[in-house]
Amino acid sequence: MNVTEYFETGDKNYIKWDSKFELGIPTIDEQHKNLVQLCNNFYQEILQQSNKPAFECSFSNTLHECVEYVKTHFRDEETLMKACGYEGFAEHKKRHDEFIETVLQTSRSVQNENNIKSALKFVKFLYDWVLSHIAHEDKLYVKSILEYYRKRKTAGQQ
Repeated sequence: MNVTEYFETGDKNYIKWDSKFELGIPTIDEQHKNLVQLCNNFYQEILQQSNKPAFECSFSNTLHECVEYVKTHFRDEETLMKACGYEGFAEHKKRHDEFIETVLQTSRSVQNENNIKSALKFVKFLYDWVLSHIAHEDKLYVKSILEYYRKRKTAGQQ
């Protein structure tokens, strides 16, 4: 999609939340919805600031907010995976760490280029990663966490 197509869609949201992304773990589902909203906010910020001199500062602030939220979400998700003894924890954490590193490197590059096209490419990267991660990789730990919750609930009732 080229830059013009982004503007022509007239849609304020770049990512549409769909119930198929829900994992059945309320805390994580809510955080995933917030991640999607942050990506949409980031997209909207880019479109609003595209012709203004404050673009770089605005981009930097919005990106910082996204990165901090992602770190919090990853920490919470990883805590749950450890608590339930999820066997794929090390690999999943590695994906999280790689994502954070890629985001930081890419954001530096985008800030150096300081243009709308590179910022929109970055939003596309976030879109692709967030949705593929939620739709595939996060679904791998659901069974372990739900079983962990079930055992805790059962133990609490005895």
